[in-house]
Amino acid sequence: MNKTAVFITFVCLAAVGLLGAVAMAIFAPEGAKDFATLLITILGLATTAGGTFYALGRQGEQIQKIDKQTNGTLSALREENDRLTRKLEELARGNTGPINTADGD
Repeated sequence: MNKTAVFITFVCLAAVGLLGAVAMAIFAPEGAKDFATLLITILGLATTAGGTFYALGRQGEQIQKIDKQTNGTLSALREENDRLTRKLEELARGNTGPINTADGD
């Protein structure tokens, strides 16, 4: 999520909350304390949600960067590991001929 959008959303919530707090203080002073508590809770939740969305967005960017660097696959590495594993299995079975790790088999 865009940092600017999160900031604008938070400012809008804070402005509406401030107007509501002023209105509560004028028209219903007995409920102003409860409203202020609710307002602080809502702004805290909004801040936490914004931070979480931003962090998830950054994590997604990192994952895309890694996928781009590896072309999304590690098939060459896996093939090389499989080839070397087959060589080790041959050695374990007692095939003690010359070891050539450069060939395809």
